[in-house]
Amino acid sequence: MSLKKIRFQWLLGFALTLLPAVVFAQGPTSREYPYLYKSPRAMGMGGAYTAIGGRVDSLFYNPAGLSNIPKDKGWEVNILNPMVDLGNDIASMQDVIFRFNCGDNNFCGDMQDAFDTPDGPDAGTDSDSEQMRAVNDVIAKYRGKNLHLGITDFTSIGKSFDRFAFGLGGLANVRLDAMAHQGFGPEGLLEVNADATYGPVGGFSYGVTNDIFVGLSAKMLSRESLVHQFTVREFVEKQNTLDKYITDELRKSSSNAFGVDAGIIYKFAQDSRFRPSVGFSAMNIGDLKFGDAGKVPMTINAGVSANPQIAYFRSLVLGMDYIDIANGYSQDKDMWKRLRYGGELQLFDILLAEMAVRAGMYEGSPTFGADLRLLTFMVSYVKYSEEVGAYAGQDKDDRQMVQITFGW
Repeated sequence: MSLKKIRFQWLLGFALTLLPAVVFAQGPTSREYPYLYKSPRAMGMGGAYTAIGGRVDSLFYNPAGLSNIPKDKGWEVNILNPMVDLGNDIASMQDVIFRFNCGDNNFCGDMQDAFDTPDGPDAGTDSDSEQMRAVNDVIAKYRGKNLHLGITDFTSIGKSFDRFAFGLGGLANVRLDAMAHQGFGPEGLLEVNADATYGPVGGFSYGVTNDIFVGLSAKMLSRESLVHQFTVREFVEKQNTLDKYITDELRKSSSNAFGVDAGIIYKFAQDSRFRPSVGFSAMNIGDLKFGDAGKVPMTINAGVSANPQIAYFRSLVLGMDYIDIANGYSQDKDMWKRLRYGGELQLFDILLAEMAVRAGMYEGSPTFGADLRLLTFMVSYVKYSEEVGAYAGQDKDDRQMVQITFGW
């Protein structure tokens, strides 16, 4: 196996092996809004969750949503909750999950094919140049595209009582965003933003009246970050010590960052057919500051929802959010990137199984999601597009998300 192929295989394993030791900070590669956790349920509905909630993952959208955890189901316990969030350009979700390899027709597979260009005496006198030419062709093909990989676990527990509800969990979130360049300019060969954020998150909601619910939550998180433009020379010179070079020289570490969130949900006209609600939340009040490892800015968000009565199915919920009303995100001020709407239809919910389907619009692009629970095992799937441009529709990064949950 050639040294080039070894180096590239290390690069592909970067997110799986080294990212637990490094962490993401928002950098020049992408205009994606910074976040701590993306709920598969929320993303399936286009990201509209401020006035909906109903699970412990409400802690990342509006803590008042904890009050909507179904009381008839008792405790919500997620013992193990791993999730993979994968951009379509970097690899195939089906190949990664089921075959544990890159597959074809994507950056990972194309680069493996490039490094399979024959070398040695049977390949001619200039096989090294042939490999480099093949690699350059792949880099040119994917130049300017955002390559995304995320791995997350949110182990959690929660319950809703008559007026009081709570949720508590531990977050471990690893992300890699990279953009390929031709390698000859100042931006280097590969521009990388990476992060790993981890720590406890908890909160509660309380029913002030039968219609008004308030919530508070807090988090204590650590973060380390890597934002760097790798050159060809770096890969060559550091090929034997690349992991040490990243962790010792490029990694940015943070002390613990403490954040507080607050929210409210008002349910009105609950005797009507549509049973509407409105919600407001202030997330990461005063900014969640990680020092040299970046920050997650404060956002003020508003949402509306309806839970209309429907025959034959367990429930239907519709929602619409406008996030970051005060433009805390510095990437842009585009209104359409901040507008999210969608819905969920719960097909059935019986003792042994339940299933729901979802659809919506997220940052100007459609989303689809579904999950299926069998006893204590649940699998969730989401297909969506993240806008990494300055406005909705400029530069969509198509992604898929799969989560496997063990709990009840």
